[in-house]
Amino acid sequence: MSASPSESKARVRTRTGCLQCRKRRKKCDEHPPTCQRCTDNGTSCTWPTRINQPIDGRRREARRWKNPPSAMPDEHQRLFAHFATTVMPRLVRPKCPSEWTDQSYMLQLAHVFSPLMAIMLAIAAADLSKEELAMDRYLSSLRGLQEALADATDAGNEDGFLATTIFLCVFENLRSDGPPSIGLHAKAAGVLLSRRHPEEASQPLSQPDMVFERTCAESFLYHSTLTMLLDPSLDLVISNIPRCLVDMPAHTSREEQDVPHFVLEESYHFFIIIAEVTRLARLSRPLFPPERQTWTRLQAELLQYQLTGAMDNLMKSLYVHTLRILLVKADSTRTVIQRITEMKALLQKGLSTLESLDVQKYLMGYSLWPMAVLGAIALGEDEQRMIDRIIEPWASGGRGQAVRLRGRLKTIWATAPDDQETPLLRRLHLLMEMS
Repeated sequence: MSASPSESKARVRTRTGCLQCRKRRKKCDEHPPTCQRCTDNGTSCTWPTRINQPIDGRRREARRWKNPPSAMPDEHQRLFAHFATTVMPRLVRPKCPSEWTDQSYMLQLAHVFSPLMAIMLAIAAADLSKEELAMDRYLSSLRGLQEALADATDAGNEDGFLATTIFLCVFENLRSDGPPSIGLHAKAAGVLLSRRHPEEASQPLSQPDMVFERTCAESFLYHSTLTMLLDPSLDLVISNIPRCLVDMPAHTSREEQDVPHFVLEESYHFFIIIAEVTRLARLSRPLFPPERQTWTRLQAELLQYQLTGAMDNLMKSLYVHTLRILLVKADSTRTVIQRITEMKALLQKGLSTLESLDVQKYLMGYSLWPMAVLGAIALGEDEQRMIDRIIEPWASGGRGQAVRLRGRLKTIWATAPDDQETPLLRRLHLLMEMS
């Protein structure tokens, strides 16, 4: 339902102007850092952040949350401290400037939304190998989230719901006690992101706003795109990427220079390429005409990276080689021998790049994705040992993604090839379809 003219004017005065105009209920021209009214009145012009935001719009919903966390037991306080000081810093890029990695708002939000607090404690417990406590807090978060959703009137615009759903994805990727259920949480995160305050999308964001919004958006892309290689259920999630992510200003080089990525190592568009290539490569039939057009576009984009100097970035170079391997798999217009020959050449380029690359300095999921593709088609024992040595530190630490990938690769390596021509194609199929 669209707002009436009188409602629209009220929103301008009380929701999106500076704090002085809101307090006096005057119309603000919304031109930070100093609006014209404050300039004319000679008053200090301050703008809302997530900490001083008046409780209206989205904030009204927060007041109705039934069960905010009460005083925590000592063990939970220790877990929260571990999460805030040790785990949280590892969830953003190591090279991201500190002024853009301040997650204090996210941590403060946990103190007023119990499902978020519970999943943070679950992640901390999992990081400390306290599996029973981790599962207890995880289940508590799920129950609390379901109860809160039952009372919500605008879940898409409530930060607590989005943050909790994102951290549920984080927990699923960490756990090593069984198959993760990340697909359901990633789908929910995508839906929530698609419903984020569309009426305010054109308004400039404050820095705390931008940190929160982009951390959640990038985390969604990170977990959904990099996990779908081993989880076919995520194909449907990524086929409905919220338009707010496709159209994010992070696509422009100027914006990327001004505001660095918090989670992603590359542009949003590059991660969408990863998702599109993965989805095509999973198909075992010839591509339909629209899919063939997508294949041609993706091939051209990857070749363009090679022509523009992007390959000087070793990790990006590694990704381009492995993405091209998956595109070759999907190209049924070529003979099997032609595809195998190109895959082997790309494998050697990827392994050569790995020799000069320290993958441990990147976020784990970002490093593991190309390891999965290269490992699946590594036929030689030396090649397999090289891949396994890279994965081993994460797997030995109980990191769920690494444990599952290592187990899947060992199963693939132990599978005897059925003939001399198709083992690489069959191994990639096993990688992407094995339950």
